[in-house]
Amino acid sequence: MARRLCRLSRLFPLASAAPKLPHLPVAVNPSPAPAPALPSSYSASPSPALPRLFSSSAGGSSMVVVGSADSFASILSKVQDEKRPAVFYYTAVWCGPCRAIAPFISKLSDRYPSIPVYKVDIDMQGVGSKLGELKVYSVPTFHFYHKGEKTSEVVGADTKKLEAAMESLHKQQ
Repeated sequence: MARRLCRLSRLFPLASAAPKLPHLPVAVNPSPAPAPALPSSYSASPSPALPRLFSSSAGGSSMVVVGSADSFASILSKVQDEKRPAVFYYTAVWCGPCRAIAPFISKLSDRYPSIPVYKVDIDMQGVGSKLGELKVYSVPTFHFYHKGEKTSEVVGADTKKLEAAMESLHKQQ
């Protein structure tokens, strides 16, 4: 395990081997100024650099995080049986392109609130066999459903193809 990590001993020699620095006096401010007040636009939500992704409680978003294999099976059968439009977004926590495309998918779900986007983690226990049936072999993969049938598929983090597929699905409604 030590070989996988950066050799810290080279970067930080033992304290006994480190040269002693002369003691410097430290100025202490006995009454520091109070911290500046936060602007009224500040919120406790994550910063724009780290957006809050895939929250089904967001205002106009149609993003739904699928929490279990049973709910995935029921949502998929409901979409197929009731002939509803939907997008299934197959992703994984460890997938770099999935993380990169996530803010774009969130914006698409906000732009088209009538089309639910179901985020499915491929590493969720119990979904492996169903993913094989659906021919999901890599992530990110997007399946677009219209009238209960899969009408298109986008494999990879291609924003132009995703936007075109979502627009096409929206126009078919």
